[in-house]
Amino acid sequence: MTEVDDYEQEHVEEYETTFGDWLKQEMEEQDVGIPDLVAKTNISYAGIWNIVNGKTISPRQETRDKLAKALKKKVPVKIQQQIDDNASEIPGLDWVDFTPSDLQTIPEEGGVYVFYDTTDRPVYVGMSKGNVRLRVKDHSTCFWFKDPLVVRGAFLSVPDSDLCVKIEKIIIKFLGKHALLNVKGATKDLTD
Repeated sequence: MTEVDDYEQEHVEEYETTFGDWLKQEMEEQDVGIPDLVAKTNISYAGIWNIVNGKTISPRQETRDKLAKALKKKVPVKIQQQIDDNASEIPGLDWVDFTPSDLQTIPEEGGVYVFYDTTDRPVYVGMSKGNVRLRVKDHSTCFWFKDPLVVRGAFLSVPDSDLCVKIEKIIIKFLGKHALLNVKGATKDLTD
């Protein structure tokens, strides 16, 4: 083990188990604010705020890498493992969080996504067979796509388009009337 690994091992217990807690602590230790990280990473203020405040629990790897690089720190192994464990509950399908208003935090692959409101209630379930970032961008022109109704999102990467459609339908049926913006019984446009 290197000196840095020894230090990390000794101090990893100082951190809570979430990436947001680690990020918040590093920001405090380095006296770095969210605006400083926005300038260094091109991640939106809302995107970083959601991570720091626990709204985005499992940010994408690219987002984590940008923030760690900006802080000149390596994400502790324990925290990285926790994120990986949460993201890989179904082998081959990764679940990540994103900030809908920040396109840079949204994956560019096919899958199913859920929008949550300010109380963490699911309000919309959707899917894209190709590029969810483009699909979410389409939503951004809708009157309902604003805070506090849409604050955060979660995404399940599903490379198989038929499975993607099935998972979306299952989630909508499961949530029923709780997915406020999905009309019960509506036929989805499957051309995404």
